Amino acid sequence: MSSLVPVDDTQLTSSEQLIEYVSSREKTRDRWVIGTEHEKFGWWPDRVGPPTYEDPRGIRAILEGFASRGWVPHEENGAVVALARGGATITLEPGGQLELSGAPLRTLIETRDEFDQHLEELKAVSDPLGVAWSGLGFMPWGKPFDMPRMPKPRYEILEQQLLSAGTLGVHMMRQTATVQANYDFSDERDAFRKFRAALYVQPIVTAMFAASPMVNGSFVSESSFRAAVWQDTDPGRCTLPGVLWREGATYSDYVEWALDVPMLFIHRAGRYKDCRGTSFREFMQHGVHGYGATVGDFAMHLSTVFPDVRMKTHLEVRAADMGSREYVLALPALHAGLLYDERALEATLGLFDWMTHAQWTQLAADVPTGGLNTQIGGVQVADLAKDVIKIARDGLSRWEPEALSLLDPLAAAVARVECPADRLRQVAGTPAEILKETRLVELAV
Repeated sequence: MSSLVPVDDTQLTSSEQLIEYVSSREKTRDRWVIGTEHEKFGWWPDRVGPPTYEDPRGIRAILEGFASRGWVPHEENGAVVALARGGATITLEPGGQLELSGAPLRTLIETRDEFDQHLEELKAVSDPLGVAWSGLGFMPWGKPFDMPRMPKPRYEILEQQLLSAGTLGVHMMRQTATVQANYDFSDERDAFRKFRAALYVQPIVTAMFAASPMVNGSFVSESSFRAAVWQDTDPGRCTLPGVLWREGATYSDYVEWALDVPMLFIHRAGRYKDCRGTSFREFMQHGVHGYGATVGDFAMHLSTVFPDVRMKTHLEVRAADMGSREYVLALPALHAGLLYDERALEATLGLFDWMTHAQWTQLAADVPTGGLNTQIGGVQVADLAKDVIKIARDGLSRWEPEALSLLDPLAAAVARVECPADRLRQVAGTPAEILKETRLVELAV
């Protein structure tokens, strides 16, 4: 969750304003862009543990290193917790995961170059500190409360909420990492055709990108333990209503769901104020802590709901484990091919037109363990994945043919019915080995 939600103090008086907010960045096709977000785990190879914030070789020093390279720091309570530069931000997740929220970019080639530049900068600031970085969906070392705490007050409120809703919410906060991508839409119909198509695809994405087979030093039955964690994390905040699967779903349907999701906090006078137990609908009607609701409050509230596909003023796809450079680049390319070409979008909706909401829910529950071998409606997920990649290739051949090669590593692995977790089981047996095998930044010797 980025700390850098835009501030808008416009007072809310009706739900129509919320619909206007969600639809406010509708764009014509020639202005669509792509944003990529990825979290990664830092670790000290000499300690086989994650860096803390305060240690001289830790997270604060990493952030200061970025600040010395032109990133503008953002502080909370005197501690640097985020940075910004050129439309991109670097933020901290609760366990010290470092997240790059990339700038909105027109092409996938630009997203590739952005990620490569990020890795170069990350290496430059990490080498002197001896911090390595790995692409995994779940930290394989330790338990949640072994992970360091980051000095972000909002995370204290979130943690208290998740301790009371589900059993694995703290695991989600401190030990998971994902790669996500963001997409534009032109109008309400386009938004919800893309929303439905992306929803259908997300369990298939989970299976393809599964890269979290180890928990606290031991292999587990799940290939994506990260996805299994989300199955038991505050269902009221993560589970979308069936109405959003229907053809003809609307902005109002999404807003009405979000209005009844319990709030976490608001930000006033430089402080986060705990609002747990109050829905946003109640906040609009009665206020909270003596404050009335604003558009900025709703923007922040939307960042605290966690479905596999999330709508803000753009669409976010959220079901993939973090992975290698090749998988980080494949995720936005896959969805751009599916969502940004009309023929491919229609083909994606047609591929899943037999799937009910109940079947999707069961599939999402099964794929963390079954992966590409999961069966749904007599079909193997691996076969659906091959069809999805084929459609994405077709769409990308029209949207950005220069980026087709970004799908090659993913396609090759799916053809072998293999996900990253399968390879990790073959080559690694300890947290240190897995972290080394999945390193994104090679430290200088």
